[in-house]
Amino acid sequence: MDTVRSAEIALAVIRRLGGDYRIAVDLRKASMFGRKPSDNSQPNEESNITGLIKISGCDNPSRRGDIIFVHGLAGHARNTWHWQNPGDRDYQKDNFWLTWLGDDLVDVGIWTFGYSAARLRANGSAMPLFDQASNFLDDLENFSIGERPIVFVTHSMGGLLVKKMLNVVESFLEVESKKAVFQSTQGIVFLSTPHLGSDVAKWTQAFASFFTVNVRELIADNDELRRLNEWYRQKVDTLGIKTKVYYETNPTNGVLIVNESSANPGIRNVQPIAVDADHNSIAKPKPGDSKVYLGVKRFIKECFPSQKPLPPADDLIPLQQQTNPQNTANPQQPL
Repeated sequence: MDTVRSAEIALAVIRRLGGDYRIAVDLRKASMFGRKPSDNSQPNEESNITGLIKISGCDNPSRRGDIIFVHGLAGHARNTWHWQNPGDRDYQKDNFWLTWLGDDLVDVGIWTFGYSAARLRANGSAMPLFDQASNFLDDLENFSIGERPIVFVTHSMGGLLVKKMLNVVESFLEVESKKAVFQSTQGIVFLSTPHLGSDVAKWTQAFASFFTVNVRELIADNDELRRLNEWYRQKVDTLGIKTKVYYETNPTNGVLIVNESSANPGIRNVQPIAVDADHNSIAKPKPGDSKVYLGVKRFIKECFPSQKPLPPADDLIPLQQQTNPQNTANPQQPL
């Protein structure tokens, strides 16, 4: 879609909403990144939860590793991943796939990261990707993430944030806590991440001043995104990071937010998997909807080494035999 047509759409929305520019540039009726405010907003005290948040198993000192969920643009630490909306009458706050993973993988820590990533300047704040990556890294260090293997599960811009965070870390490998994050990252799941940007972001160019820096950074063919993706492609094998990719096949309100080409990071031997979902629902598996859930769970198991079980009690060598292996009847033993 060309810039002129984009401007026409934006102006039409402005007129339809009575000329209020602060509301009009939301473009929610034009499907800007496919999310209505109600999808990820929380009508209570948790509406702006940010930072690294514990879901389950995070305080277990014997856990095998840490799984960290990272939402995308205009996302929410919990609601991005929940198959229900908080306003639903039968809303079950703790019945979503982060807690399901905690039940199935009892010896790992499940975390979610929340951060400010508003689309519109009138609706909230957002930091440039580089600054947000540094902020994210600081939270990881504060919770000693990196002492165990790590898997990141990301949605949309969250995948770019994780890649940028690892890119930032590379400049600080003399700092042990940062180096630990770099070396402990075993895998990344990308759910509809626009590695090369999104065509939808071009709609914002005619009214760039109304949108946050995060939206402007997602414009398709952005040089910075291409450089970041090339860096990841070069580093992924050296670092031993496994990659899993899913992409949407259904439009959101008539628009495909992240197409197959942009969702594909171009990693050798990694085949992107098509999902019968739109940009939002791909991160919200429902009970019984096992495609993404089972795939991610299997991927996590592949990334985390299994703990070796102790031998059965009958096979244990008696302590006396370990400490005194010589036979008392040995003819060379002095009497």
